[in-house]
Amino acid sequence: MYDRKRVWAQDREILRLAGPCIMENLSSTMVGFVDAAMIGALGAEATAAVGVVAPFTWLIGGVVSSIGVGGTAVVARLIGGKNDGEARRVTGQVFWMAAALSALMTLLVVACAPLIPAVMQADGALHRDCAAYLRCLALGYIPCYTGMVMGALLRGAGDTRTPMVSGLLANAVNVVLNFFMIYEPRFIAIGGGSLYVWGAGLGVEGAALASALANAFSGVYILLHMRRKKTRLRLEIPPLKRVQGSVWARVLRIGTPAALERVAVNLGQMLFASMISSLGVAEIAAHSLAIEIEGLGYMPAYGFGAAATTLVGMRLGEGDREGARYVGKRAATLAVLLLIAVGAGTFVFAPQLIALFTPDERVRAIGASLICICSFEQPFNALNNVLSGALRGAGDTRMPLMYSFVSMWLVRILLSWLLGICLGGGIYVIWWCMVADLGVRGALMAWRFHQGKWADIRV
Repeated sequence: MYDRKRVWAQDREILRLAGPCIMENLSSTMVGFVDAAMIGALGAEATAAVGVVAPFTWLIGGVVSSIGVGGTAVVARLIGGKNDGEARRVTGQVFWMAAALSALMTLLVVACAPLIPAVMQADGALHRDCAAYLRCLALGYIPCYTGMVMGALLRGAGDTRTPMVSGLLANAVNVVLNFFMIYEPRFIAIGGGSLYVWGAGLGVEGAALASALANAFSGVYILLHMRRKKTRLRLEIPPLKRVQGSVWARVLRIGTPAALERVAVNLGQMLFASMISSLGVAEIAAHSLAIEIEGLGYMPAYGFGAAATTLVGMRLGEGDREGARYVGKRAATLAVLLLIAVGAGTFVFAPQLIALFTPDERVRAIGASLICICSFEQPFNALNNVLSGALRGAGDTRMPLMYSFVSMWLVRILLSWLLGICLGGGIYVIWWCMVADLGVRGALMAWRFHQGKWADIRV
């Protein structure tokens, strides 16, 4: 048992790691809001075009991030065991893994971009914007995703501040570039006069280019930081001829189930979005905007999940099994309490929140109802993200894969198709199925963590 002093010490450590992650995600969420509002000003079709392809971009990011999952579990154990030299060696190998997979994803997206809107059952009028958005976004994938994986390793080593700074700077760049790249040249009223502002007038493509450049900036910032000699987890890039299969296999043993989990979840999200796309432009626009606001809950959940990943891995590296169990449970408890408050806030202010992003009255009406529905998922979202993060820190990625697959496809997808499409329940019933999915997933993650078998996994 932990006395009060040790409880406060553990809470401070959790918050020290989670705080920058939450700030980073808060910044990303706010920029997502700005993106949505700027694109929303172009009309419901522009919002729908971005919303249609969003699940596919999550799939790409999820696959690449799996390299970070495996690398983080290994690095956290090594740092916890005071083996910094080996941690740096693993980091150099993970760099090449991330760069290679990022390049492959770039080629895949550029080649498949015209096919994605059709697969998502989007209205034909949206296809051109969807494909252009994906191709422009892919231009920044290699530096973005390589830096993202390196940022995950930094978090595993206890440095959550550097990825936060990188994210904050990139988000600022994104907003500024959006301002100039989305709209046509125009005059802006200032006081009693007006100011001419140049604009590229690229619309949806401009938003994608702004995001690509900002994401690339973020990745380069992290890579340059990790090249500094004073950094504990310094990036020492080995020659390609010194790529070590044993390290790649070690990382992939943990990362591959995580990749399969993301594929299962993101393919489910793509099918889920395609069901909604088939209902109409207003529905997909409202869905897209409500998903942005739903991110207010994912923001702290991811932050506490990152803290749980790092601390569980470090405690196990130190040989402290009880400490690993405690920090996982404590991070989940703090996240649940915070997300209950977030859910209450989004429920009460749902009409005001959706009104920030679109002038379309039909989109506002649908979106406000969707925000109220997703308010009920937030405590389960906390359990799912934080405890799955704790399990990843221990290297336990196989059972979360099974849980995510079963819950996504048998609860969210099957029930959405039966109740929402076949029986005509529509978008609201489909979103309640999403809440049910997260509830089941959260309960399964809690049960797996409670069993404690993850503490015996070797990484």
